[in-house]
Amino acid sequence: MKKILLMLITLIITSLMVLIGAGCKTTAAMEPVAVEFIGNDFEISLPENWEGGTKEELDSVIEKLKNLGQTQLADKVEANKFYLLFFGYNSEDAAEDGSVSDFTITGESAAFLSLKEYVDLTYTDVTKVYKKAGYTFNIIEQDITPLGNYEEVGRTIFKQDVEGIKTKVVQYIVKNKSDFWVLTFTTDLEEFDDNIQAFDETFKTFKILD
Repeated sequence: MKKILLMLITLIITSLMVLIGAGCKTTAAMEPVAVEFIGNDFEISLPENWEGGTKEELDSVIEKLKNLGQTQLADKVEANKFYLLFFGYNSEDAAEDGSVSDFTITGESAAFLSLKEYVDLTYTDVTKVYKKAGYTFNIIEQDITPLGNYEEVGRTIFKQDVEGIKTKVVQYIVKNKSDFWVLTFTTDLEEFDDNIQAFDETFKTFKILD
């Protein structure tokens, strides 16, 4: 777990990744969660047709992406390996031309902040950074609610426009002891609403292993 406001880096990472090869396309809604991944300190199941890997498996993920012709995406994962605890992607997207929906887990330590303080501070800073860069960032939904294995989850849905490419994102933030975990799904605008239920179901499988 690294320094405070790592979510700023997370947003930039996911924005850059989904921008690669972005274009109009239509894909079917994701199937219920099916593929299980177990890391050193967490476990999660992704929807069917999604692939990925923990920090220790990222080299293999990068190699698979290159084999699929997703060299730019592979390079982005490679460049951000230090920050990623997990990287996942829609393998059907990756096999076609167009944007690739992705999923990341990042984290950092901030024992002095409550979950609400962390959420409020982070999104305030995100808005400032995006505005300075000439990007747009609009929160659609935000609350702290029980979800899955946790009594308090900061769940935020927002739209963003980065370099003319519009995407929609859902983030889940969990505080465990002194650590914050940030789980992020990023996809095209037209795909998001069909898949938000699957994203929520995926989060419900997330478990921190103490």
